[in-house]
Amino acid sequence: MITPESVISTYFNTSILLKIIPFGNGHIQSTYKVDFETTSFILQKINTAVFTKPEVLISNHLKVLECLGQNPKYIIPHLIKTSTNNYFCADDEGGFWRLMEFVPNTHSLETTENPNQAYEAGKAYGWFANALKKVKISDFEEAIPRFHSLSLRLKQFEEAMKNDIASRKESVKNEIDFFLQRKEELLKLEQLIESGKIPKRIVHNDTKINNVLFRGAKAVAVIDLDTTGPGSILFDYGDALRTIANTAKEDEEKLEMVKFDFNNFSNFSKGYLSEVSSFLNKAEKQNLHLAPSLMTYIIGLRFLTDFLNGDVYFKTEKTSHNLIRSRVQQKLILSIEEQNNSIKESINSYFK
Repeated sequence: MITPESVISTYFNTSILLKIIPFGNGHIQSTYKVDFETTSFILQKINTAVFTKPEVLISNHLKVLECLGQNPKYIIPHLIKTSTNNYFCADDEGGFWRLMEFVPNTHSLETTENPNQAYEAGKAYGWFANALKKVKISDFEEAIPRFHSLSLRLKQFEEAMKNDIASRKESVKNEIDFFLQRKEELLKLEQLIESGKIPKRIVHNDTKINNVLFRGAKAVAVIDLDTTGPGSILFDYGDALRTIANTAKEDEEKLEMVKFDFNNFSNFSKGYLSEVSSFLNKAEKQNLHLAPSLMTYIIGLRFLTDFLNGDVYFKTEKTSHNLIRSRVQQKLILSIEEQNNSIKESINSYFK
């Protein structure tokens, strides 16, 4: 049986290893913190059911580091080579592993605790987009093709409803109706992206609050580059606000706790737009206010799809976990819709 300890032996002499412990709470990868006496690393087993071409993750990560050059403003963890000079370890059971630097004396957040954290995250993610603004799209391969494609997610959703593998469809009629009622308006936004009016850029594509590391009150690192590649600036802006402006956890069961916090939204936008506004085109600026609804809709739809399919994609801790997650996204969308005019006016004020 392949263990994290056996994988680490392909990198280092394990006689000086102190401990290996599970780390973080990501939905997809299996992550471990590897401690030696004087330093630590992050070891991950790539979920190859999700990332069917795991070598693309390595290639894209290295390209980001190359593009950023020496001493970037924010830390991007470096990949560590094996003793045989590879940036990954493929085990005898078909597993695919990578080892990265651990960023010491930092912490991540699951929810935003104050407006300054929203601003700091905005600056970090805005810097990331700005630093890669001149990179050729063709230099990067999509780790998950059409990852944020609404039409693809709707197709998967419709197939899940049709097949009803887990016999759960009847219990979530209200949730299904919620998403069907909003799809046409958001598909118009996807058409602008597909037509090129909203341009494709190299973006992070997974800008949750917990993918920024803080040291004290300052954001110091951007992590989890698994989905970095071609996409829209709207994806990063909207997906960040989905967590940064959410007053509750992603799986909060008390839905009255869930709302879109305008103060956190404003502070994130201030930080983010200070980094990216100089190179956005007219269509991006005009449609940026729709990005939070789009990205919240997509992930909420994906959670509900996985629930209908019997929880085969996202890690779950209970039978209703994906349904709870989807309901949180629905409540967040309602809160965004209630504040839509104010959100639009606030964004427009940054471009005047």
